[in-house]
Amino acid sequence: MEQAEFFTIANKLRVAYPREAFQKQYTFDLWFECLRDLDAKWVNAAVIDLIKTMRFCPKISDIREKYETYDRRTAQQKYEDEHGLQ
Repeated sequence: MEQAEFFTIANKLRVAYPREAFQKQYTFDLWFECLRDLDAKWVNAAVIDLIKTMRFCPKISDIREKYETYDRRTAQQKYEDEHGLQ
């Protein structure tokens, strides 16, 4: 994930949790460092789902756990897996 992509995601957390999320630059930097290895599209999906269900700002680990619940295979990979193709 690029920093600009994370900035967009972080802004969603700031809006949803204005008293908690990213009050300091070093907080933003730490979160980016801990999530940068993930695909931005799926991190965004995880954040949106967590915002819908969590009363308080999710932790980095909450986002990573939610991210892991998604089936991130492409349609082609799913087709190949279902039909035993390599």
